[in-house]
Amino acid sequence: MRDTCDQEDAVSAETVIVGGGISSIRLAERLRRAGDEDPITIVSAEPGLVYDRPPLSKGVLLDDDPRRPDLATEEALGALGVRRVTGCRAVRLDQAARRVELETGETLSYDDLVIATGSDPRRLPALDEVGPYYLRTWDDALALREAVREAARIGVIGAGVLGLEIAATSRVLGREVMVVDTAPHALARIGGPELGTPVADLHREHGVRFHLGVGIDTATENGDGAITLRLTDGTEHVVDVLVVAIGAVPVTDWLQGSGLAGHDGVETDAGCRTSDERIFAIGDVARVERGPGDRRRLEHWTNAGDTAAVAARGILARRRGETPPTLTELPYVWSDQYDVKLQILGHLDPDGSLIPAVEDPEAGRWLRIAVRGQEVTGVVGWNMPAAVNRCRAALIAGATTDELLQSAPWERKARR
Repeated sequence: MRDTCDQEDAVSAETVIVGGGISSIRLAERLRRAGDEDPITIVSAEPGLVYDRPPLSKGVLLDDDPRRPDLATEEALGALGVRRVTGCRAVRLDQAARRVELETGETLSYDDLVIATGSDPRRLPALDEVGPYYLRTWDDALALREAVREAARIGVIGAGVLGLEIAATSRVLGREVMVVDTAPHALARIGGPELGTPVADLHREHGVRFHLGVGIDTATENGDGAITLRLTDGTEHVVDVLVVAIGAVPVTDWLQGSGLAGHDGVETDAGCRTSDERIFAIGDVARVERGPGDRRRLEHWTNAGDTAAVAARGILARRRGETPPTLTELPYVWSDQYDVKLQILGHLDPDGSLIPAVEDPEAGRWLRIAVRGQEVTGVVGWNMPAAVNRCRAALIAGATTDELLQSAPWERKARR
C-alpha cells in the first residue's frame, strides 16, 4: 500500500516511522513478526522501494548493468500491511498533539513515533564550484558510476570506509586514484594507526596514492573540465573526478524546537527511547547509550537492524506494560576492498592498541584483539569472517585479553 506525497487528508496511524531506509522496513517486519496488527506508516523522502546501500560503493560502480538493490518487493511490503508515503519529507513534529506534519501539509497522528531519517553526506561548501560527487543514494551512485567510467584520474577526499571503498573500486576499474585526508592515517574515525596503516598499505600495493595529514587549499576547474587541487602542503594534483567522503550528518532539521535533536543526532537510552517514551530513534540518526556515559551514533549496516529490533520490542513493551528492552548487540562493521574482507566486532579506540591473536601472512589473514588499557573492546579480522563472529559470545561476556587468548574462540572447535 503506497501513497505518493500529494495528499492533504489527515491520516491516523498507530506507529509512524519517519525515514525510508533499511531500519524502517526492519522495524515494521519485527512488529508484524511479533503479532502487532496495528497500523504502520512509513514516510520516505526517496521515491520507490527500500534498497540496500552497501553495494552502492562497490557492485553498482563495477557492474556494466547495475540493478537497484531493493530489499523488498511491492508484494512483500503489501503483505506486511504497511502504508508507505514516498517522495515526501517530514517538516515538523508536534509532540503535544502527537502528530507529524509532512511537506504537503498532511498530518500523521501516532501512538508511537520512530525517527529513522538516517544521515546525509557531510559536505564541503568550499568545493561547490568544482562540483564534487557525494555518495548516499541510488541516484548518487549512478551519477558517480558514469563519471568514474568516463574519467582517468579520481580524487577522493576522505580516507574512511566509504572513501576507501570508492578508491578500491576505481582502481579495479583501472583508474588512477589519489586519496586526501587531514588525519595522519587512514580510518582515523574508527581506530588508530595499527588499523589504518595495513589498510593504506593494501591500497598502495594496488597503486593508490595517499596524501595524509593535509587538506585542500584550493580547487580550481580547468578549461578541459579537469580539477586542479592545491593541497595545504603546497603540492598540486589534477583529477577528472572529485569525490568527497568525509562522513555523514544526521537528518534532524524537521525536529527543530522539539528538544530531541542534539549536536550529533537524536539521543536515546539503551532501548533506543528518547526523552519522550512514545518516541524512538534508530539507525544512523540515533545516538544510542552503549554504556554508562557512553552514547554513540553508528553509521553501520548492522546497526540499522539491531536498533530496529530493540525499538520494535520497546514499542510493544510500552503498550503491554512490560519492562523495556535494551540493546545488547555488539557494534559490527565490515568492508570489502580488493580481495580483503575487513571486519570489526565491538569498537576500537583510537588511543587503544591491537594485540595479535592470529597471524597468517602466507594465507593473507590475521585476527587481532582491540584493547584499551586492561579492557577488551573488540576484535579485528582480515579475511577471517567466521573467526571474528565466533568471538561474539566471549566479547559480550566481558572476557579479558588472557581469557580470550587462552580460550581462542576464533578457532573452529572439533565436533564431538
